Amino acid sequence: MRKPIDDYTDREALRTLMANAKRLGEKEVWRGAFQRLCALEGRDQTDPLHRDFYETLAAYEQLLTDKNGRTTKASRTRQKLKNKGVVQCLEDWAISTTPTEGFGLLIENGLVKLTGEFLVLKYPDRFSALAVATARARLDSFGVAPASS
Repeated sequence: MRKPIDDYTDREALRTLMANAKRLGEKEVWRGAFQRLCALEGRDQTDPLHRDFYETLAAYEQLLTDKNGRTTKASRTRQKLKNKGVVQCLEDWAISTTPTEGFGLLIENGLVKLTGEFLVLKYPDRFSALAVATARARLDSFGVAPASS
């Protein structure tokens, strides 16, 4: 009997579980392990927006790793995060004229709630009216129902 996914605290154990689940075609186990892996990334953040942002970052990096077949960090995102902080990263992504690579990869994998645009709509009081409107329009243009706000 396997231990509950929510009991995992080791990222490498979760990645092993994900690899085994993928090999065995256990999509629900893979998804649960993926979600837990992402949640671990933001668990030490006290601000809910920051916690959600780090979950988003973890999801993007894991999808990049899966896509590239090797560990891949979102170097530019991490640099921007270091220089500008969470709120400004999300603001810049939302008002950009083109969606980020991360947005595309997350949407492609059915993870709309982990996009930066979704976070802008989830916490609209933390962003400019332009960022909120642009995030909503981008999600609409991809046929995704944004968060109600």
